[in-house]
Amino acid sequence: MNAPKFLSVSIINSYIKNVFVAEEMLHDIDVAGEVSGISVVRGHAYFTLKDKDAQIACNSFNCTKTYIPKNGEQIIVRGSVSYYEKNGRLSLNADRIVPYGAGLLAIKLEELKNKLAAEGLFDASHKKSIPAYCKNVCVLTSTSGAVIRDIITTVRRYNDVIDISVYGVQVQGDNCADSVCKALAIVDKLGFDTIIIARGGGSAEDLMPFNDEKLVRAVYAANTPIISAVGHETDYTLCDLVADVRAATPTAAAELVAYDVDELKEYLREFAARSRKMLEEKVKAGARNLDTVSRRLLTAASLALTSASAALNVSTGSLAYAADGLLRDKRTRFEKSVLKLGAANPVSILEKGFFTAEGKNGRISKAADFRVGEKVSINASDGSVSAIVDAVNINDKNGKHTGVL
Repeated sequence: MNAPKFLSVSIINSYIKNVFVAEEMLHDIDVAGEVSGISVVRGHAYFTLKDKDAQIACNSFNCTKTYIPKNGEQIIVRGSVSYYEKNGRLSLNADRIVPYGAGLLAIKLEELKNKLAAEGLFDASHKKSIPAYCKNVCVLTSTSGAVIRDIITTVRRYNDVIDISVYGVQVQGDNCADSVCKALAIVDKLGFDTIIIARGGGSAEDLMPFNDEKLVRAVYAANTPIISAVGHETDYTLCDLVADVRAATPTAAAELVAYDVDELKEYLREFAARSRKMLEEKVKAGARNLDTVSRRLLTAASLALTSASAALNVSTGSLAYAADGLLRDKRTRFEKSVLKLGAANPVSILEKGFFTAEGKNGRISKAADFRVGEKVSINASDGSVSAIVDAVNINDKNGKHTGVL
């Protein structure tokens, strides 16, 4: 009896491994698929790569050296097919992982977002306020879609005074970003209070033009306040981040600018009434303050006048007393002067029996000035006498008389 022929599991698995090792088509290949069931253990990533018809287990050893994907993400794996003999497990050992499709777009979009954020394009400090009461609004959107109808209907539900201008642009496709940029460059110079960039919801690919770097920079550079109303409430684009205000939907953007005219009129009436009342109260308070100040001023003036009057009376008394003393002193001096003058008056001297004499040379005050035979005039208090000198007698120092010719 012949012994049965068979192969051991080790042999068959070793053979299979050798087949995979020998097959060059299974080394350094690129395989695309969707990530599922990823887990990272001690620096190694384990996941399943699948498409709609099949799947394969993947290993990424030292995964920190390459890209670590997320569940549901499309990637391209470069690696080699491996067969592990001990458990008979087939797997794809990944040497490099890169995003693919939507995943790659997400990576690039995140890089652009970080770049623009670092430049300050999303900072709140540059954002302009939307006017509380817009007069004229420009909407950049498709002229044929439902968006513009929703915006106009919403605004008109509140008031009919806002002027709404529509500038038609492409809101999806390859030319969308350029179309919006060109339109924005034009309407930004026309003096609108606010510009609304709007489009309805759509897929991530449909909204991708509103992540375009040229458009983001154009919105940042605009002088007019801009409201971004792109997509649905859960959709976010870089245009939303750079705009002055982000509205969840185009209808929400219309709500932002569409103030209620009736409410505004009522507010203005109430404000006018409050202002009038406040003004009246201020006028009354001012009148009361003026009366109080006037009374204080009158009291202060009266006190000052009384004090000044008292000081004036004191000063007047002092001046009168000083003037009276000065006058008495002057009178005394005057009287003494009069007495002196009276005593020195020649007429008074003559009245006492004295005489004056005058010769041809004028007044004669000494006997020695007389000349014998000279005609002189002798003056008295009651008249004068003409005489001829016949003798002159002069007393010397010893009292003796001396004759003078």
